[in-house]
Amino acid sequence: MKLRCTNNSLRLRVRKSDLEILQQKGSISESLTFGPQIHFRFSLKIAQDLAEVQARFENNEMSVYLPVQQAEIWINSNQVGIQTTSSATPDSEALDILIEKDFPCDDRPNEDKNDTFWELANKEGKSEIC
Repeated sequence: MKLRCTNNSLRLRVRKSDLEILQQKGSISESLTFGPQIHFRFSLKIAQDLAEVQARFENNEMSVYLPVQQAEIWINSNQVGIQTTSSATPDSEALDILIEKDFPCDDRPNEDKNDTFWELANKEGKSEIC
């Protein structure tokens, strides 16, 4: 899974193998280590009790939660992504969230493309997706 953050928006790109794990276990995660005591983790999780996509940050972990029904449709279809904007609260601004199936990058010829959704990229007529 890949994470891109910019201007109060976040984008998760999910590989085929990640999607299989998400479907089987209900969550996937990645982590970065910045030293012996500093770890940042980001996760995508399926939640039983939600009506809409949510993002939370607790204990150095950013988690994005998908409602079960929305996750099942996305996982089991050619739907490329899920896009939403979380509501602003008194303590935070609105957050744009995009979760996508990962497409191959044409400008990275040495990158392994087997774990990407190349068939969806070709179906959409998109050849320069990254």
